[in-house]
Amino acid sequence: MAQSDSKRIAVVGGGIAGLTAALRLAESGYQVDLFEAAPALGGRTKSFYDEEVDEWVDNGPHAMVGAYHATLKLLADVNALQHVSWQSSLTLSLWDKQRGLFDLKAVSWLPVNLALIWAVYRLPRHDFSSVKGMLRLAITMMNRTEEQTVQQWMDEIKAPKRLVEDMLEVLCLGVMNEPMHTANAKTFARVLATSFSSHKNAKMGWFNQPLSQALVAPVADKLRDLGVNMELRHTVRSLDELNHDAVVLALPAFARNRLLGIKEEVPTQAITNIHLWFEENLNLPNMMQGMLGTYGQWLFDVSKMLHQTTGLHHVCMIISADETDLSQISQKELIDRVLHEAEMMLGRALPEPKKVRFIREKRATVLVRNQKSFDLPEHVFLACESPAPGELPATIELAVISGEKAAHELLGWDKNHKINA
Repeated sequence: MAQSDSKRIAVVGGGIAGLTAALRLAESGYQVDLFEAAPALGGRTKSFYDEEVDEWVDNGPHAMVGAYHATLKLLADVNALQHVSWQSSLTLSLWDKQRGLFDLKAVSWLPVNLALIWAVYRLPRHDFSSVKGMLRLAITMMNRTEEQTVQQWMDEIKAPKRLVEDMLEVLCLGVMNEPMHTANAKTFARVLATSFSSHKNAKMGWFNQPLSQALVAPVADKLRDLGVNMELRHTVRSLDELNHDAVVLALPAFARNRLLGIKEEVPTQAITNIHLWFEENLNLPNMMQGMLGTYGQWLFDVSKMLHQTTGLHHVCMIISADETDLSQISQKELIDRVLHEAEMMLGRALPEPKKVRFIREKRATVLVRNQKSFDLPEHVFLACESPAPGELPATIELAVISGEKAAHELLGWDKNHKINA
């Protein structure tokens, strides 16, 4: 839909939600000014250059799933689908001290629901009780309340301990970045229903380039082609600064509240990423290795993900929902702990890493909670991470959806109000 050149839109926030909103509005013919307080676009999905290892580094690896339809469409629209690689079928590679290495693998020749049940049944030390647990989970999935936690749901269906530890807790921490005793059951049920609706949706993928190159740069290039003005290091402190026909706020909920003067606290959760570089290839058993009963939960072979064959070998240990008090334990102690866990998994001593980088995103995830409503000027639209129970958790997919939704709402408002008519 072509729009008048005089219609100017401000997008506040240059993360994925803001970039998506700006793209859709610019495609519809609006003049768009995008304001980002940081020196680079991308929000928490940006990368940084480390001169010492001569490498672009993400704060932490980001997995994709086939159910991220909005993200995949965005990548397709900016000709960047080639930056995502995929498993042939859903496989979660796991390890614990008692059972060693094993895979939860959904065979492609069965319908996905049956394939998943069969995969769980075949896990070491599982039996028909896990099958019954999976069936009870599926039967009760649509009956979750907004107040129920994932742990309460698991208690209700009497989910076997092994099923919880080997699959459900892993997924809850990985997708929602929150432990089961506080994570919202209604949102977790939506994640399960969406992700395991088909083999295509269930399979996992990964970015084969750093996020700044794989996702942020292609969108930014498209925005430049569309004439979007992008101002970095520009902090918007009041809506009164913006002399625009409409505004999209594409900020995390806590930053939105600060800008609007809203006193409500927004619960967030940290993620810790421990990057390790070695002179030799560690020959990890899998590119994405889940670890059970350990501080480090996922060990990623970043060099393999990015097809790097020269230079130092880069791996990263992820700790989701990390509530470790860094005033009580040092970073070095935590690094030593994950190195010891990796040695237990590999069954051998590791060489001393040539470089270590400890990155904790204190507000990595805005948690799923009921939010109080508040009034906004009619020309202001939200593309903020603020998931309510039953909505998708704060992921790249939610950011893209939020940007799309805000742009759609603005288009509808413009049609009815005829900006600058």
